[in-house]
Amino acid sequence: MKNKIKIFLTGFGLLSLFSCDSFLEEKPQKALLIPHSFEDVRGLLDNYSFFSIKPLTLFIAADEWETPSENWETFAPWEQNTYLWQINRFDPQERSADYINLHGQLNTANTALKILDDLENKNEAAYGQLRGDALAIRSGVLIDLAVLFLPSPQSNRSEEVKIPVNLSSDINAPLQMFGIRDLFDLVKRDLDEAFSLLPDKDEFKTRADKRVVKSLLARIYLYEQNWEEAFEAADFVIANGDGLMEYSEMDSTLFYPFTLFNSETVWFREFQSSGVNAGPATYILPELYDSYQANDLRKALFFRLSPTQRPVFKGSYTGGFLFFSGISLSELYLTAAESAIRFGRVEEGLQKLNELGKTRYREFESWIDLNQEEALALTLAERRKELVFRGTRWMDMKRFRQLDSSFKATREIYETVYELVEENQFTMEIPPYEVVLGAR
Repeated sequence: MKNKIKIFLTGFGLLSLFSCDSFLEEKPQKALLIPHSFEDVRGLLDNYSFFSIKPLTLFIAADEWETPSENWETFAPWEQNTYLWQINRFDPQERSADYINLHGQLNTANTALKILDDLENKNEAAYGQLRGDALAIRSGVLIDLAVLFLPSPQSNRSEEVKIPVNLSSDINAPLQMFGIRDLFDLVKRDLDEAFSLLPDKDEFKTRADKRVVKSLLARIYLYEQNWEEAFEAADFVIANGDGLMEYSEMDSTLFYPFTLFNSETVWFREFQSSGVNAGPATYILPELYDSYQANDLRKALFFRLSPTQRPVFKGSYTGGFLFFSGISLSELYLTAAESAIRFGRVEEGLQKLNELGKTRYREFESWIDLNQEEALALTLAERRKELVFRGTRWMDMKRFRQLDSSFKATREIYETVYELVEENQFTMEIPPYEVVLGAR
C-alpha cells in the first residue's frame, strides 16, 4: 500500500509540471523537478485521475438523451451549441476544456516516452511495460482527437480536413498536420508496438495491457469498416477477458448497482461531473428507454425514475455518479457480433450476441434463424441499449452516417427542431482560440 501511495504522489507532483490550463502557453518549469527514472515515469502514467478524463463533447453530442429548454439555458454557450450540433460552437476567445485536457494528456505521454528514450538501462522489463503503457495512452488520446475533430475515415472530406498534433515532449516543437488516415496509421503502428511490450493482463484496470491494445484496435477497425480485423481484435479481448457479469445477480434497488473495477472493465476511463451529464434534468430519450423490454434486466439496473417520473441514468461502471467512459468487455462482444454479421458470418455473430444476451435478460431465449439484415438490426439495437451513456455513441453516429446517408438525429429547444444531418456537422471545429495558440 505504501508503494502505491508513493507512486500516486509521485505522479501528482510530476504532473504539476504540465498544467492542463497552461501547457500551450507556458514552458514547464524544469527547475522544479526533472523526471529521470522508471519510478518517475510510472508516477506520470499512474495519475489515472488525469489520464482517465474523457471529452465531455462525446457525451453532449450523442443522441441518447434530452433536456428541457429551461435546463438547456443553464449550459455554457459551447455546451448549448454542441447539444444542437452547431458547426461553430466556440466564441473567438473561448477555450475548450476537452481540447486542453486531450493535449495535456498527449504532452504528458510524449514526455514519458522521451524520458524512457533517454534512459540507459532499456533492457529492464520495466522499460518495455512503461513504453507500452505510454504508447497506449497516447493512442487513446489520438483516437479521441480524431473522433471529435476529423471526419470519419470513409467521409468524402477525409483528405481535406487535418488537425495539428505534437508528437514531441517539447511543447514548442513544430506541429504536424494529420488527416484521419495518416493519424490512424500512426496509432496502429504505436499499438502494434505496445502489444509486443505489454503484459497479457495488468492487475490495475487503469493501466494498459494487451487486451486494452486490442480493444483500441477493435474500435479503429470498426470505425474504418474493416470488419474482419475488428472481429479478430474484439475476439482476442473476449477470449482473454475476466468474464461478463450476470445481471440477474445484481441488486437493481441500489442507487448505484455496479462496483468500481468490475470484471467487465477492460480499461477505466470516466467523464468529469458537470451540469450536463450529472444534472437532475439529463433524461434518456423516451424511445430509447421504451426499447428495453420487460425482461431486460438493464432497464432497472441502468435507470431510475426522477421525482417527475422521467428516467435518469444510474448504471455507471464507476460505481457512483460519474459516468464510465472506458472500455467494457460487453463492448467487445457487440463489436465482434456486428463485425461478424457484416462480413457474412451471421451465425458466429449471433453466437457472440447470445453470449451477451443471456447475461442481460431474464428467461432469455436465444436469437436464432435470423438473416443478415435482421441479425444486424438486432445487434445495433443491443449495442445502443448496452453502451448507453458510455461515450461510444458519437463515434457510432459518425460511422452510421457513412454507412447510411439518411441517418439523422433531432433535438428540440423552445419548439424549434434542430437536425443533425449535414456531413460537416459530424466534425467538430477546433476552437479558434486554440488554433491561434498553436500557431504561436
